[in-house]
Amino acid sequence: MLPRRFLAAAFLLGTALTSLAGLAPAQATAPDPLLAAAKARFAPDRRTVVFDVTAERSGERLLLRGKVHDGDLKQQLLAFAREQHRDEVVDELIALPAAALGDRTFGVVSASVINLRSKPGHDEELGTQALLGMPLRILDQDRDWYYVQTPNAYLGWTQDRVVRWNAAEAADWQRRDKVLVTATFAEVRESAAADSDPVGDVVAGCVLGLFAASDAHFVVSYPDGRTGFLPRRAATPLADWLAHVDARPEALVATGRRFLGVPYLWGGTSSKGMDCSGYTSLVYLLHGVVLPRDASQQVLAGVEVKVDDDFAQLQPGDLLFFGRQAQGERGERVTHVALSLGGARFLHASVDVHCNSLDPKDEDYSENLRRILLHVRRIAGNGQGTTRLADLPYYRGQ
Repeated sequence: MLPRRFLAAAFLLGTALTSLAGLAPAQATAPDPLLAAAKARFAPDRRTVVFDVTAERSGERLLLRGKVHDGDLKQQLLAFAREQHRDEVVDELIALPAAALGDRTFGVVSASVINLRSKPGHDEELGTQALLGMPLRILDQDRDWYYVQTPNAYLGWTQDRVVRWNAAEAADWQRRDKVLVTATFAEVRESAAADSDPVGDVVAGCVLGLFAASDAHFVVSYPDGRTGFLPRRAATPLADWLAHVDARPEALVATGRRFLGVPYLWGGTSSKGMDCSGYTSLVYLLHGVVLPRDASQQVLAGVEVKVDDDFAQLQPGDLLFFGRQAQGERGERVTHVALSLGGARFLHASVDVHCNSLDPKDEDYSENLRRILLHVRRIAGNGQGTTRLADLPYYRGQ
């Protein structure tokens, strides 16, 4: 059985979004107190832990029905329920991955960018995206939609190009030499000729298999078996990149500037379009660091930086968080994140990727963002709440 941090530490935990079908409306709006306590304890973030469970009480019997992230979580929930209820607990829980998937629960993205939605359907909210070559854990299936988990723990439904493998097939791909795309955009073509037909496009952060190399091209393979020629200037061997990746503040800012003008896209995480936390995630990914997906999750990473009125403490690469301050019983709510340029200036994705400032004397001053600044967190040099790509077996080729 896979551990909760599946693929031997590649992934964190998953989320839940299934229906409350079969419950009366009053029950659906009044969660069972035992389940509410269990969810708060074992699955506080629905974006990262599957906990789709209902409870039905009949006399001394408590029936638990639904889906949970994995077998470990199922056992924790049952033990908690038996401790709290102290009467008969009937187990009708399903631990993911779903049995119908068989042993093909390892996935790899096989298009430059795929969309992950909140529910299975093209008209559902775009929650996030995943890049070519990114490993996925496959949890469930609804028709031809798959419920998957990304390396930064986020869950979503996709109908896009994902190759499903068993453990042996996934291990074979994992051991292959690979290249990482470093260019903002590039194309894989059928031959080395510049006018040959494209096999597909790639963006910064994509990973492909490596067959061979010449002075001008890499011969690359997609997880689904397609092959083609990628200009050598657009990528670098993944092992070499991991060995020399530079996460210094100045390097982070240089990468952040590469995406100036890229349009805002809710749920976007690539150079084709990105939201605010998708932008900061991509910048750090290109320096070997996996951040949590959303701004409200990223604010828990790194260490807090004390901010004075002159913002002199801010270093390039720090993350600035904005939103609603806590007031009375209403809690704080982080809604936006930006990448510091050092001092008062920063880059962020809002309409597009552009620069603003917290300094009223600066022509790029944003009064609104200054008013709602909540936190500054320093990620560079502090691994708290993040994962290094170099530590993940998938990317190391082990």
